[in-house]
Parts: sequence; structure tokens; C-alpha cells
Amino acid sequence: MKKLFSLMMIVSILLGVSACATMRNTPPEFKGLRTVVEVELDAEYDPLEGITAVDAQDGNLTEMIDVQGFQEAWLKKVGIYTYKIYVEDKAGLSAEASITLKVGNPTVQLRGVQNGQSYYIGSKSFDPIRGVTAFDYTDPNNPVDLTDQITYTQDYNLERTGRYSITVSVENDKGEVASEVISLTVKTLAKDLPAELTEEPITITLWHSNGDSIDAAVKKYAAEFSKVYPNITVNVVKQGSNYSELKDLTVKAIQGGTLPNIVQGYPDHVMEYIDNRALISLTPYIDHPIHGFGDAEDEAFVDILPNYRLENSQYTADGEYYSMPFNKSTEVVIYNKQVFDELIANGVITEFPKTWQELFALAPELEKIKDKHIDRIVGVLNQSSNKLLHKTPDQIKDIKSKFVPFAYDSADNAFITLLRQWGGTYTSINAARGGVLDFNEDPATTRMLSFVYDNKDIFTIPEHWQTDYASDPFKVGQAFVTIGSTGGTRYNTPEPGTFDLGIAPMLYNEDLPEFNTAIQQGTNMSITNTGTDQQKLASWYFLKYITSKDVQLDFAMETGYQPVRNSVYSIPEYQNFFTGVDANGNALKGENLTKSLGARAAAIQKDTLFFDQAYVGSSKTRDAVAVAYERVVLSDSLDKDKVIRDAIAYAYDEARRVLGN
Repeated sequence: MKKLFSLMMIVSILLGVSACATMRNTPPEFKGLRTVVEVELDAEYDPLEGITAVDAQDGNLTEMIDVQGFQEAWLKKVGIYTYKIYVEDKAGLSAEASITLKVGNPTVQLRGVQNGQSYYIGSKSFDPIRGVTAFDYTDPNNPVDLTDQITYTQDYNLERTGRYSITVSVENDKGEVASEVISLTVKTLAKDLPAELTEEPITITLWHSNGDSIDAAVKKYAAEFSKVYPNITVNVVKQGSNYSELKDLTVKAIQGGTLPNIVQGYPDHVMEYIDNRALISLTPYIDHPIHGFGDAEDEAFVDILPNYRLENSQYTADGEYYSMPFNKSTEVVIYNKQVFDELIANGVITEFPKTWQELFALAPELEKIKDKHIDRIVGVLNQSSNKLLHKTPDQIKDIKSKFVPFAYDSADNAFITLLRQWGGTYTSINAARGGVLDFNEDPATTRMLSFVYDNKDIFTIPEHWQTDYASDPFKVGQAFVTIGSTGGTRYNTPEPGTFDLGIAPMLYNEDLPEFNTAIQQGTNMSITNTGTDQQKLASWYFLKYITSKDVQLDFAMETGYQPVRNSVYSIPEYQNFFTGVDANGNALKGENLTKSLGARAAAIQKDTLFFDQAYVGSSKTRDAVAVAYERVVLSDSLDKDKVIRDAIAYAYDEARRVLGN
């Protein structure tokens, strides 16, 4: 009996030791981190002030934090500077963060810097600033291009694995500086890619969840691709009725099913797939000397718009690409052109407004003429053979009584975009790539929501009319301006004869023109780790194909989504499309004209786009700030401070509850 007891004790001890041995080590975390810091010129500043590093296994690692790129001299020059902090635990797991330091009131900006980059030994030539631009916004209406004055340090070795720090800088003629730090990781492939694509038959599967028009387009491209590569068959399969359902089905396949070779998804979906180790990095393919993008200007990887490249390299600290851009859109300003043409003819304005403040100042003028324009629109509708368009006297009265001149289709996009335009920070990520909520502590959030509250009687959201989108109220004159996605501009197409449509680039904050920006939207395509090396290579060739210039031109004109390549915007056929003319020189009408106008506005702002930092659960944070925005814009309370304070608190608490931190 004693022997049996002793044996059980030994087994228990061994099991305990085994459990401890297999306990997952976790990376260190930074505490007290602020990703954006503003200081006055000549101020004293400690780059690690208030920041600590802790590790579940090794304890306090604050003294081990390495500051990369920070210079005391920055505090003597007005500018925007970025430095990095890095810490590593005993097991080799690390945490890294970028901190942006604003000294004074800078007017110089770097755009398109990829702060984390990976290079595989043997890849094509390396350029750390490919696609990076710089501008001086001293005169915001006439920014000066400083791109050719960008410099960067070159203290790195592309033949030796390791981590290197590269500082990118530009300076204007007043001595103001913009500087950012790039962390470069030089790596070797664990396994070389196939030397060539096989001629043996290959079948790959792509999952998506688009509507009929995009489904048909992707199937067409798959068929065309198979003519170029006759041995490759691409099965295009629609999974789920929306992207969320597609994500859920993909996660189930990861957990115990059959994954496709290529899957469509939003960035936060990609993050979840990465967490489940279901995707492969595309970085080795992108710059591969045989399989990578071509060297011609319109074939090169750098031809893809900078922010689309940055969005698809945001998933890991070392900037590995885990997806490629697919159907991309942005938000634009859709307006009743007839109304604003009248204001121009009457000398009230000379052109459609460019800033929120200019637009909102027109509200009294629009209130004066709303009844006349609503009566004219309804008069045309009531003569239509489609009786569903007819309006009764009571309906007309209701349209007029619920008139609000300006609307924003998406409450979450409104919160996120306006916060950025007011100079604020929405969210960031921690060392474990988990979400960090920044908006609740940023004073810009309160300033932005205060502006929204002050204008809530003239600037609303679709919920004001108990509808999901502002397109229907807009088409009957219940609003004269609506902010919406280019992916859905066609739904704002007015009935023939009611009024002419106008579409302009996104409005901006006249007090902070340097933050003129518009959100980029849409999904990307990733390659999963299923299948053979040849199937993965074939999948890569298909992704390269659907991001080619010719396919992007066709896709943009067929669907109204934005081309992901710069070169498409200069093709005469696409430029004609901007002007409302088809390939045969005929004037576009109806929804085709609307898509054309949306494409032109999107092209104007293509270099000022931004994207949200992706993390698992980021869509839930968007839901939370959408509710906060709704509470402010639809509030009937006179206590503005309380309304805003409660809205921010709700969004923060709800998002934190979902994130579990």
C-alpha cells in the first residue's frame, strides 16, 4: 500500500513538473505608455517618463528598456519625431512600441513610413523608404513637396541576421523637422520557396463573402488567370452572407475543418487568423527575385498605394505582410448639387465647402430654401409611374419637419475620423498585439465631441430618421449632404429629374488642416498555411494577378471600388471615367455616373487616407464608440459636459469589457 501511495506521489510530482515546464511564457508589457506626446519647444523631456516594463515571468524589466532613435536635440527644433522603445525578457520574447513626440507646432510631415520592416536575405534590393513622401504644410492650401529631401541612416547589414535601427528625416527651410525610426529585422527563410512554379495541375480555393457583382468579377479574374496559367484552377467560393460570417466559418475551419488556400477578411480578422497560426507571411514572396513583383513602375510593389501597403504590414512588430489589398473604398461627401449651385449663383459661396466649419456655416441659408427644394423633388416623384415613390401631404410635411441639412452615414467612422481630424489618437496596440484604448484619455476626444454636440441640430446620423443609411432621406431632400462610403455611393443616386448629384473629397477641420484625412475601408486577401508549397505559390501568383494594373482598372470601373495601384489613376480610360464618360465617349448616367463621381473624389484624397490599427476584437471597440457618438449627436440634454463625459466613459468601459483588460 505504501509502495502504491509513493508511486502515485511520484506521478503527481512529475505531472506537476511537466505542467510547469509547458506553461506558456508571455512577452513583457509596457505600462504607462503614451503613443503621442506633445511638448513645448526647449522643454525638458525624459523619453521613458512614466513608462515601466513588466514581465509575468521575470518581473520588473524597466531598467532593461532600450530607447532607439531619441535625440535630445529634437527638443530644440519644432517638429514631429518618432522613436522606439524595446525590451526583451530572459526567454527572448520582446515588447516594442513607437512614440511620436510633437515639439511645438510642427508643419512638416512624413507619410508612408513603415516603422517595422522585415528583409529576407537573398531578396531583391532593399529600400527602407520606398513610397515614403514628405510635405510642408506651412500653407495648408499649398503644401510643399519635400520628398526628394528625405534622408535616412544606413547602419544595417542585409547579409547578417539581426535587428537594426534606421532613422528617416526631412527638414524644411525653417529648420522644422519630421523624423521617424524604422526597426529593420534581417532574417533567413526557414525553408526556401520553390525555385519555380510547377507545370503539374494545381487546384486552389478562395473564400469570400461579397455580393453578386464582386463574386462575378472574382470568378472572371479566376478564369482569366487560368488562361495565363493553364495548370492552375482557382475555385471561388462564397462563404457566409457577410464578412463576420466568413470569419466565423474560417475560425471553425482552423479549429477542425478544411481551410481554403486564400481567404478574404478585414484586418482584425487577419489578426485573429494569425493568432491561430493559420496564415503564412507574404513578405518572402513580395520581394522574391523570381516570384516577387516586377521591376517596371506599374508592376512594382511600391506602385500599390502607401497606406494600403502599411495596412497589410501592421500585424506584427517586424512588419511582416500577411495580406494584400482587395476591395478598397473610402468616405466622400455626397451632396445635392442643385442646392449648392443655387448658393453659388446667389453669391453666397464660390465653391462647395472644403471644411466642416465652412459647410456648417451654410445651415441658415439651407434652412431658408429647403421647402422649395423638397417641393420640387417631391413634385417630380409624384409624377413617376412608380407609385411607391409618391408622397402624401402628410409624408411631405414629415420630410420638412425632420429636415437636417447634413448627415454622416456611419457613427463609428464619424467618431474615428473626426477624432483623427481633431488631432487625437483612437487606439493602439501593446506588446502582445492586443488592443489599447487611447481615446478616453486624449483631450482631443472631448474637443471633437464638443464640436459634434454644438452642431447636432444641423449634423446628424441615419438613426434620426429611424433608418440605417441616410441615402433615402437624402434622395427626397430631407438632407442636402451625406458622408458615405464609395462602396455604396450608388445608393444615393437620385431619381431622374429630381436633382443633380455632386460628390466631393472628405471635409476637414479648418483649425487643424495638417490632419486632413479620410478613412480607408474594405477587405484584404490572405494565404493560409494549408496545402503544398506549390499551392501556396500558386495562391501568391493569383494575389499578384488580382492586384495587377489591368485587373485593378477593370475592377474599379465595374464595381466603383478604388484601384490599389497608383498607375491606374493615370490611365486615360480611368481618367475619362472620372469625367463621367464611358470607354466610347458616351456620357454616364444614373448609378454609373454616381460611381464615376465617387471615384474622382476618392482619387483626389488617395494620398491622405488612414486606417485603424488592427487587433482581435477591434470591431467591438468600433461598436462601442458608435454608441458613444450616437448618444452625443442624438442627445436632447442641455448638460453638454455630462453627455460627453458619460459617452466617453461608456465607450471605454464597454470596449475594455470586450477586450478583457
